[in-house]
Amino acid sequence: MSILPIFILALAVSLDGFIVGITYGLKKIKITFLPILIISCASGITMLVSMSLGNLLASFLSPSLAEKAGGGLLIIIGLWLFYQSLIELIHKNSDHREAPKEIFSLKIESLGLIINILREPIKADMDYSGAISNKEAIFLGVALALDAFGAGIAAAMTGYNSIITALSISIFKFFLLSGGIYLGKHMESVLLNDKIRLLPGIILILLGLLKFY
Repeated sequence: MSILPIFILALAVSLDGFIVGITYGLKKIKITFLPILIISCASGITMLVSMSLGNLLASFLSPSLAEKAGGGLLIIIGLWLFYQSLIELIHKNSDHREAPKEIFSLKIESLGLIINILREPIKADMDYSGAISNKEAIFLGVALALDAFGAGIAAAMTGYNSIITALSISIFKFFLLSGGIYLGKHMESVLLNDKIRLLPGIILILLGLLKFY
């Protein structure tokens, strides 16, 4: 398989790290090099686990059927992520003033699992120290990767190399998280934050469709 689809997939499932980085930057929550590295590695390892499961499932199917099934699953997950992001975007831009304002809410929706990690970025700082510790970084890294757990299964079924994909996700997560933190620190507000949340779903849909042509 060409390396380009792997990079595109890694970008899609790592964009949540960019959004989280922006949020932490805006709230001045400190994340040093080591916690960022831990988050990135935890994401890559979790993706490797999901892709191993995908490879196991694919072993029971013919190569062509496994590829089509994985492509279909990518489309379904992409549609679901896009729908949820669109609903959240519409809700945020509506005039429901009585609703409590949420600075940032990250939902893990893969395989039907929905977990609200952050209503406000400060809540991710579990010991309220104003910084993300190594222990908290492990939790966040796995949590961010769970958002793409289903996509990892689907990608493995369509023939993506597990090791290269997991490594690419770790690298992309590291740079996108670091870039988001920098951007958040140097901007009063980031309008791109909302719009970029629609991209992962769109990219997964396109990658799934490619498996049918």
